[in-house]
Amino acid sequence: MMLSYANMKSTHKYFPIKDAQRTWGLYATCAGHSQTEPGDEFPSAAHPDEYFFTWGKGRILHEWQFSLIEQGRGTVEFRNRKYAVMEGSLMVLPPECWHRYRPNKKTGWTTLWFGISGDLASRLIGGIGFRPEGEVRSLSHFPKSLRLFESTIRDILGRDSDHPYSTVTRILSLVTTIIDESSHADDDALNADLINRAQSHILEHVTEAVDFEALAESLGLPYRTLRYMFKKETGASLLQYQLDIRLARAKNLLRSTDMQIAEIARTLGFNSTWYFAHFFQQRIHMSAAAYRKKHKATP
Repeated sequence: MMLSYANMKSTHKYFPIKDAQRTWGLYATCAGHSQTEPGDEFPSAAHPDEYFFTWGKGRILHEWQFSLIEQGRGTVEFRNRKYAVMEGSLMVLPPECWHRYRPNKKTGWTTLWFGISGDLASRLIGGIGFRPEGEVRSLSHFPKSLRLFESTIRDILGRDSDHPYSTVTRILSLVTTIIDESSHADDDALNADLINRAQSHILEHVTEAVDFEALAESLGLPYRTLRYMFKKETGASLLQYQLDIRLARAKNLLRSTDMQIAEIARTLGFNSTWYFAHFFQQRIHMSAAAYRKKHKATP
């Protein structure tokens, strides 16, 4: 009988493995949809012991697992690497690879995931480009893979009975689709999409101290590569792009409001009024007060 754990937020299935499946060398181990709200306990205790882990100890599995972040943000760590993950990130967790992950406490997350194992699975999946030390890939620019991931897992979870061979072949088809779509993607289009995502993230957090290295990891890029691509595409560094947006907002606030300069500095995330005043003077070649006097709209 197939094990199933379900509540209003999450549904998990852990599949019994028959001798014939082990002989075949390819079988699905589990699938699930998990929703963790901000502040929820993580990980949930409603999992078998071999899958449960704590942040302090982490976990080693004996199967391949693929977990897609549908919504929210979080962190995944392997032995020597740490990634920030966000919507569209695919966490690839290989067998015998230590790892741990958790959602951001402020955002929570929603994930879709599956496990696949067997001698044949190791040869097939390990031989088509997935790293044995674990990795994160962005599927945000691969709509076919995203749609197939969602439809495959939700269909498996919606079945009333176990169909072991059709289940694992559908999962294997999903894995190969991810590989096929990513390997045939247009590099220019992918780069443009990645830069757009970086710009959107900076815009969303323009008044905060952005961790650009974590941003690069969430996009599946080395930090040095993101810096190069971003500067080539926009003509500005990552930090300069953020400061340009802050400057534009400062000019608008000076022209259109009566906010005190100190308040504008705080609103835009500058560490001090002095730093804001120095930055503004350096960039505009006049003080913020002089700019306001010259450009403020008269009623």
